[in-house]
Amino acid sequence: MIRAGVVGATGYAGAELVRLLAGHPDVELTVLTSRQFTDTRFDAVYPAMRGVADHTCEALSVDRLVAACDVVFTALPHKIPMSIVPDLIANKKKVVDLSADFRFHDAAIYEAAYQPHTAQALLNMAVYGLCEVYFNELRDAVLVGNPGCYPTSTLLPLVPLLKSDMLKIDSIVVDAKSGVSGAGRSLSIGSHFSEVNESFKAYKVGVHRHNPEIDSILTREAGKAVSVTFVPHLVPMTRCMFTTI
Repeated sequence: MIRAGVVGATGYAGAELVRLLAGHPDVELTVLTSRQFTDTRFDAVYPAMRGVADHTCEALSVDRLVAACDVVFTALPHKIPMSIVPDLIANKKKVVDLSADFRFHDAAIYEAAYQPHTAQALLNMAVYGLCEVYFNELRDAVLVGNPGCYPTSTLLPLVPLLKSDMLKIDSIVVDAKSGVSGAGRSLSIGSHFSEVNESFKAYKVGVHRHNPEIDSILTREAGKAVSVTFVPHLVPMTRCMFTTI
C-alpha cells in the first residue's frame, strides 16, 4: 500500500486529486493539508466526499509529510512548491507537483513566464508528467512536474504526429476553450457567475503561461525549435476543455 499525502487538498485540483486517490485500491491517504481549512474535516469542505475522505485537514509540516507519506502531491500555487519540494526530495520522498514549478528543464523559460526559481538544481531530475508520452521515465521518477491543462489537451494529439513527421511545425495553430474552474477556487471578479455566464472570450492571447510550456515540450520532441500560435478562450461551463488544432 502506497501512503500518499496531498498538500493543498481543498483547492479544485487538490480536491479532485483526493477523490482519485481515495478510490485507488493501492493507495492509503495519510495526510491532507489546507491553509484555509486547517483542523476542518475534508468532507465538511466537500460534502460529496462524505464516507470517502473524512480526514481532518492539517497545517503544512514537512516533518509530518516525511513521517507519514511515501509520495507527496503538491497542489499549490506556483512558487510555493519549490520552497518545500527540496526538503521532501532530500528525505527520499517521491513528489508529484501540480504547479508549474517543475515542468521546465530550462529555468530561464520558467522565469520568463513566472518568477525566479529557487530550486533550479532539481529541474533536470524532474520528469514531465504526460503519462502517455513519458511512461517509461515516470516509472522510476522521483520528481514529477505535472502538465498544465491546456498543454495536456494540446500535446497528447500533437506529440505522436510530430514523432511521425506528419506536421509542418512552422504553422501549428491551437484554438483552446476552457471552463471557469481552471481559474481555481479563490475568489476573482473574472470568474463570478455574472461575469462569465453567456460570455465567450479569448484571453491572454500571445502571453498565456502555457504557451512556453507547450513550445518547450514540442521543441524537445522535435529536436528543433517549435513555436505554436496558441489562443485560449473562456467559455461558460464549469469543467472540461476543448482544443482544436
